[in-house]
Amino acid sequence: MRYLNGIYVLGVFALTGAAAAAGCGGDDAGATSSNPSGTGSGGGGGGDDCALTNPICTAVASDCIAVHDNKGSTKFGLRMGQLTITKPQVLAAGFVASLVAEGVTMNLPQCYLNGTGTFSWLLEFDTEAGKLRTGGALPTDDPRAGYCFANMTVGEFEIAPTEIDAALTDGAWSGEVERLNVPIFMDADAEPIVLPLHRVRLSDATVSADNNCIGRRNVLDRTTLCAPDEEHPAFTNGGKLSAFITLEEVDKVILPSVNQSLCVVLSGKIGEFGNGETPNTCKRDENGQIVLKGDWCSATNSPATEDCADAYALGAEYAASGVEITGLCAQ
Repeated sequence: MRYLNGIYVLGVFALTGAAAAAGCGGDDAGATSSNPSGTGSGGGGGGDDCALTNPICTAVASDCIAVHDNKGSTKFGLRMGQLTITKPQVLAAGFVASLVAEGVTMNLPQCYLNGTGTFSWLLEFDTEAGKLRTGGALPTDDPRAGYCFANMTVGEFEIAPTEIDAALTDGAWSGEVERLNVPIFMDADAEPIVLPLHRVRLSDATVSADNNCIGRRNVLDRTTLCAPDEEHPAFTNGGKLSAFITLEEVDKVILPSVNQSLCVVLSGKIGEFGNGETPNTCKRDENGQIVLKGDWCSATNSPATEDCADAYALGAEYAASGVEITGLCAQ
């Protein structure tokens, strides 16, 4: 239940408008072809003290702690193992960034990955067809057992993977999804929080030559007890994503542990923009329009203007590692 408790901190942190340094950075870098990372300082372990020696970490030779070997496959899956939000600022900073990192990071302490792994975003490539299927996944107790795409309805939001054109050119690729509802599970037994995304652009990414990585594991050492932190993230990100979220939709996304809408959380100012009701949603004017103004215009998919400020731009960078994708989850 660490992530559930964390969501409460997320709400309190965001609603009080606290400012903190941005967490979990990482330079963009295309993934290289993977090398064994189980022994020695050359394997990304930061020296013998932090070498990856557990068979769970070394069963697949990769630069990114892949748990399923995609080498030679024409259809293969990756899971985002790090998601660094860069905007909006209220989701990119301090506690919020740490909570996202905890949910996305695999639960593999043997490999210095100490997350809950409950928030999974999958990328399934079909190189022969030049297609990518992407979407959220249900939580799994064992990352090595594979992931299935979430296929469900939460409130008014339909959650299912989307297939797009995304041909690989020497590993490099990009693609755009018109709409994608991403489920953020707090734990395996709870209904997910839905992040309703529009115009999701995946770009500046390169899949490694063995199909196991986007980005790569960072060199860690004893200064962080071999574990990642805000200044020393687990991975160097290898791809970017951008999207926007509308205020109307996120006002329907309620964070259950604080009983506030995501719209109120994004405002950072509960007193000014919350209506004080239960659940607490965004304040509206006499015409029923949300008072809060975002930094984006959904109609034009461009920065907000005086006449259109009904959305927020979302930006992030990510790294991904090879996993087995088993198809759609049974309903």
